[in-house]
Amino acid sequence: MALFVRLAGFNIDADLLADVVETIQQVIREAPSPGSGSGGDPRALVEQLGAMARERLSVDSFTPETISAAYARISRDPSHVSELRQSARFGVARARKSNETIIFGLGHASVAEHACFNFDVSGISRLASEELQSHRLASFTEKSQRYITIGSEYVLPPEAVDSDVAREFIAAMPELFRTYDRLTTTLSERYVSQAAPDASRGQIRDLETRAKEDTRYLLPLACATQMGMTMNARNVEHVVCELSDHPLQELRDLGRAIANAVGPLAPSLVKYTVRGDYPRRNRERLSQSSRGTAAKQSGPLDVFSGPRVRIISHTPDAESRILAGIRFTSGHGAWPHELPDAADAAVWLEVFRSMGAHDPALREFELASITFEAEVSASCFAQLKRHRMMTLLHQAYELDAGIVLPPSIREARLDAEFLGAAGQALQAARRVAAHAPLLASYLLTNAHRKRVVMQANARELYHFSRLRCDAHAQWEIRELGQQMMDQASRLWPRVFLLACGKDKYQETYERVFGAE
Repeated sequence: MALFVRLAGFNIDADLLADVVETIQQVIREAPSPGSGSGGDPRALVEQLGAMARERLSVDSFTPETISAAYARISRDPSHVSELRQSARFGVARARKSNETIIFGLGHASVAEHACFNFDVSGISRLASEELQSHRLASFTEKSQRYITIGSEYVLPPEAVDSDVAREFIAAMPELFRTYDRLTTTLSERYVSQAAPDASRGQIRDLETRAKEDTRYLLPLACATQMGMTMNARNVEHVVCELSDHPLQELRDLGRAIANAVGPLAPSLVKYTVRGDYPRRNRERLSQSSRGTAAKQSGPLDVFSGPRVRIISHTPDAESRILAGIRFTSGHGAWPHELPDAADAAVWLEVFRSMGAHDPALREFELASITFEAEVSASCFAQLKRHRMMTLLHQAYELDAGIVLPPSIREARLDAEFLGAAGQALQAARRVAAHAPLLASYLLTNAHRKRVVMQANARELYHFSRLRCDAHAQWEIRELGQQMMDQASRLWPRVFLLACGKDKYQETYERVFGAE
């Protein structure tokens, strides 16, 4: 499937939009209605409207650069901000020169954050989407393998074209998709047959979704996906730079496509799109092993029933630190030399009193953090990576890491077929790894495991628990979230007094506070 990146939208000056609307309205008012028989020279009318449009509008003004330039002048120009915007809108060349000077000359890169871009992105692999979506300060909405029945489109890595590696893809991909189709149909029919006779169409659709939720574990990481992406100009430049020297050509091509989509529109905001040796070359020097997937020529396919997680470090005296933070922000003097007693149950009740299921924990909870190490499937990681405010480190996929087998597949006695297809994909990946180690991961499935390290503060863990410990969450990340919160609650029981999924919140609150 071919890579496709298109600029879908961007922010422009609202006054410019208002002028466009007013011009169109005047055209509509002055144009003769069909069949009216009204006189007048149509050519003269067109010339009149053209002159009006030229007076009010400039094609060059349709760029977010003018807003960045106007806001950059706020710190040094006493004029009203609306006047600064108008000045930039009618002087695009000067606005671009100003941006170049302020952003790249003086280093005030935050000015570029006032320009935002929307992108249509399609034809990239799920493997590439992991890298793209690792960037924090951007927004992504991706095609869901949980709700959509996936076809048979996949990305053949550009490096593999016209090579022996391509034959491995051509042989392995169709069988994975065929097995996915068979298992989806079988599991869906099984669930629907168990439904109540009066089940609604919505309930039946939920059962079909439940089937796809687990059969997607068999889809390859080469599977094609699409997404909507939103970034400000500063982050566009950062992402393009990050991708410019990526080992995979698919991601280098993606970076160039993003740069090409924005470059003609905003040349003064996205300028430096290639970086030097740091940090990628530096990481390569630090690494003691070769970059890419290590080949394993034989050995059984290790099978796991779910995620594994453990705490590897945490903030000392976390509960006392949070209480000290609350006293500090309440205005009770400087930070105390001796931390308050964390065992004061009455104080903790006041911390949480009136907290709702959608309320974030107090910012003071950010003073306490926990670091976890976990092993999860690629399917689980696809959701875990969305929590971009936590520190998330992950290793490349290793061929001998094993796979996660969804319990529903075993219960439906479809495990032999599932494992057979996953095992064949793994063997193909091993053959590819012998010639092109970097490309082997494309042939792995969503069931394949990877190792991650996550560091999150207690406030973020509250957010994580609300979403991922909820009954509506996907089963593996729900198990991961529950394991994380069980361990965290044993460590800091007072901090996580109300940590749970949204579906259990009311029950948990009433247990803590009684009937009040």
